[in-house]
Amino acid sequence: MSTRTSRTIEMRPADRADQAFMEQLFASTRSADQRMDACDARTEALLMALQFRSRQAQLHMLHPYAEVAIIAECERPIGALHVHYGSDEIRILDFSLLPASRNRGIGLGLLRSLQAQGVRMRVPVRLEVLPGSRAQRLFQRCGFTLNGANGLYLCMEWQPPLLT
Repeated sequence: MSTRTSRTIEMRPADRADQAFMEQLFASTRSADQRMDACDARTEALLMALQFRSRQAQLHMLHPYAEVAIIAECERPIGALHVHYGSDEIRILDFSLLPASRNRGIGLGLLRSLQAQGVRMRVPVRLEVLPGSRAQRLFQRCGFTLNGANGLYLCMEWQPPLLT
């Protein structure tokens, strides 16, 4: 999944050397109410690392052939994208950017790229998102529609024009 989406943004396959960055990225996506304020910093870091490893194991167990890419700007990691390319769908499993890289159109550009792949493959793009999040609003602006719920998450999908 090595792709260049602009002059400065590119994606490359993640490898073992990216684990520390991906753990930092995971921690940056936790909102204040998801953090463990009652813990000291060391305990919170340990619990965050355990949550990260658990999430990674869950994604790998459910989607063993998913592609994991590092999003880089001028060769500096700024995010990660986990995508499963199935015969009947493209499923975005996780899509995260560091806080300083949000609200700059990077996520929008990458999302549009995935939608273009959906058109080429003639399959929908699907994902799950927390209700009321900024990510949900981004997905809605890109034409994703609500398609049910799964526990805490809303299920959303985007259908290529040829499939609607």
